[in-house]
Amino acid sequence: MTKEQVSERFGVPLNKLRFYESQGLFDCHKQPDGNIDYNDELVDYIGIINVLVEAGAEMDTLRKFMQKLMQSTITKEEKLHYLRKQRKRLLEDIHSKQKSLDQLDYIIFDIDKIPGFQH
Repeated sequence: MTKEQVSERFGVPLNKLRFYESQGLFDCHKQPDGNIDYNDELVDYIGIINVLVEAGAEMDTLRKFMQKLMQSTITKEEKLHYLRKQRKRLLEDIHSKQKSLDQLDYIIFDIDKIPGFQH
């Protein structure tokens, strides 16, 4: 499949595919002519990459993780360690944003309780 076919068929924007490619996330799927072979296996990996990028994965560690994953040179324990680490980072980010939201809600509440204050 071409990059354009993958984009259309699976709803992954072309700019995302280009970005992932430019970051070297698909290097082990390069053909001798330098083009990426967007086969079914790679499409599955793109789903994993999307999740990890959205979770805030650092590009260097993501690249290393994906290379090992695609080349089957990673153990189950290494996979779980990396994924749990990403989960922890995402959860910390969510908690930080929740704290900011709570503070903003308090400010709104505090302003709203002032008698005669116009919105």
